[in-house]
Amino acid sequence: MQKKANSSMRKRLLFITVFFGFFCFVAVAGKIFYLQVFKYEEYQQMAISQQTRDTTIAAARGTIYDRNLKPLAISADTEMVTLEAVKIDDEEQGLLIAQKLSEILELDYEEVLAKVEAKGTYTVIKRNVEKDVADKVREFVKENKIDSIYLASDTTRYYPYGSFLSHTLGFVGTDSQGLYGLELYYDDVLSGSAGRVVKAANAKGDEMPFEYEMYYKAEDGDSLVLTIDEVIQHYLEKNLEMAYEDNKVADHVTGIVMDVNTGGILAMANKPDFDLNDPFTITDAETAQAISEMPDGEEKTKARSDALTAQWLNSAVTYTYYPGSTFKILVSSMAVEEGVVNTNSTFYCPGYRQVRDWRIGCWKAGGHGAETFTQAVMNSCNPAFMEIGSLLGKDLFYKYYKAFGLNQKTGIDLPGEAVGTFWDIDKMSEVDLAVASFGQNFTITPLQLITAVSAVANGGNLVTPHVLDKVIDSDGNTVSTYQTNTVRQVISEETSDLVCDILEQVVTDGTGKNAYVAGYRVAGKTGTTEKIADQLETGETNLRISSFIAFAPADDPQVAVLILLDEPTVYPVTGGITVAPVVKRIMEDVLPYLEIEAEYTEEEQLKRDTVVPNLEGMTASQAKAAAEEAGLSIRTVGSGDTVTSQVPSYSATVSRSSTIVLYMGENAPDETVVVPDLTGLGVSQVRQKLSALGLYYKSSGSEYATGNIVAQRQDIKGGTEVPVGTVVSVEFTDLNQLAQ
Repeated sequence: MQKKANSSMRKRLLFITVFFGFFCFVAVAGKIFYLQVFKYEEYQQMAISQQTRDTTIAAARGTIYDRNLKPLAISADTEMVTLEAVKIDDEEQGLLIAQKLSEILELDYEEVLAKVEAKGTYTVIKRNVEKDVADKVREFVKENKIDSIYLASDTTRYYPYGSFLSHTLGFVGTDSQGLYGLELYYDDVLSGSAGRVVKAANAKGDEMPFEYEMYYKAEDGDSLVLTIDEVIQHYLEKNLEMAYEDNKVADHVTGIVMDVNTGGILAMANKPDFDLNDPFTITDAETAQAISEMPDGEEKTKARSDALTAQWLNSAVTYTYYPGSTFKILVSSMAVEEGVVNTNSTFYCPGYRQVRDWRIGCWKAGGHGAETFTQAVMNSCNPAFMEIGSLLGKDLFYKYYKAFGLNQKTGIDLPGEAVGTFWDIDKMSEVDLAVASFGQNFTITPLQLITAVSAVANGGNLVTPHVLDKVIDSDGNTVSTYQTNTVRQVISEETSDLVCDILEQVVTDGTGKNAYVAGYRVAGKTGTTEKIADQLETGETNLRISSFIAFAPADDPQVAVLILLDEPTVYPVTGGITVAPVVKRIMEDVLPYLEIEAEYTEEEQLKRDTVVPNLEGMTASQAKAAAEEAGLSIRTVGSGDTVTSQVPSYSATVSRSSTIVLYMGENAPDETVVVPDLTGLGVSQVRQKLSALGLYYKSSGSEYATGNIVAQRQDIKGGTEVPVGTVVSVEFTDLNQLAQ
């Protein structure tokens, strides 16, 4: 019995042991299955991270060029300093690393120390480190036999011209990712693909020999060739800066130069701007000071963020405003196309138009009286355009408003493009239509306006504006090319030709005389609008936007220019007085640069400035003949037989009818005089005042126009001491150009 009991017990123990063993086997097998199947990816990555050292190789960001392949944004080779703090066992060494890295890399000591004490793996200490600084890090590592600091290749974005084209180019962050402008819009094209170096590591975490290394080459980004012309951009920015300073603009100035036939942006700028190499510094001194004095906290952080955002905004594409009388170009085109007006149409302006219960005035007190359609455009007459709007009706008006693309984005290849506001057409009243007819109470962007006006200029075709011309690879091969996109034909060529002709008369004989350029047929239109919402909010009554839009040549338009001054404070602030001279200066620079040949009328030839010939060595009679051929007269000093010196010197450009002083047998005296302030003086007064001091002038602006012509600016400021014979460039303007 005892044997049977023992045998039975052994069987039970064996069964329990087998069962328990089987259960353990199933549990272990299940765990292994779980780890190998469900947790495979996780543990594989953990193993790889322990057994390898993976270093990223930054791809070179593509270059951004202007249309003539001048680099505007480039990437330069730099280095990145990283730290594997987990390998730091000695506390003293950790403190030394934090101290030296913060000194060499000019970083905050506490921030570096925090990274050391975190005991992390491959923490980035600093990117975009220049080679000379990186070499100091290497020297420190070598001298102290440190194995936890690494240096890897990196790239840094540079903008050779600083603030040049800043709002359009945009900038990148510390990781070379596009944050704004073209850098953001074309980030996927420019960025390329990063490479890698994967090295095996032993159980101690040290790198294995070279044969265990794998290298994956970085693919550099492609480059952009823009429609922007660096020379034209300089012309635009120079003149915007002058306009900003001369008119003491309280807000900003914006300018666009566009190829009317392709939609290519030749130049685009806003002032004030910012340094692309230091975009996170607030450039407005007053704003920066005010923010710095705020207590630390969310309010200060938000204020700084708002200030930077405002600083970076490209107002040419993001700013919406009332276009004012510049919009009359489009209303004229609508009316001519629909046949509701023609050159024989007549209007009467008593100085206002009664619309329902509203008496809406003209800019000219007393009105323009009887006038033709052409004269109404030349006069920028509001009552006439209210009548034209009434003849069109709101449905046709809105049909063309949409056809010109004003109810939607233009589609330009820049981020942040805005769309303005317009009435719900079903709720648009007769008064709304009346004020819309002269560009009030609805908003569009500067880009929308110049795009629509370019359609009027180019024969009626609305084209998509663009900044990219083509994409090229690192070898210069073309990857893709932008093709001109014609959205639709808005008006006929016949309408386009007629409106262009009328707009040329605006510049030659109307409210745009200050944009007249001798030798070129310029067409254009003034615009001045009230900032009604801002006036209501602030209580100020003189907040204005002055603008002017022009294109040339009027008989074969190639280029359009739009300039907008937001809150100029030097009065009067009309588009014809404040902005037309700016457009004139830009056209004077741009048209010859584009090799558009000047064709002077006989009258213009007689009035052009002239170049002083070299008269030295001639007899008095020979010098007189040569001077008269150049449109100049002479006065001799001394009794010698030949000219030994002359004032002004050879090749100076002066106004015709100037008198050249010739010294016969003696040298010109070495004297200086103080340049007078000429602003506000008439032409004859300027000539007399400079002549009395032995100074000369060359003219610019409306010197030969009829009207209230006065000197508006001079290139040498009053009070400056200069040698006798110096030529002062004087810009004249017609103060009668008061049209809104």
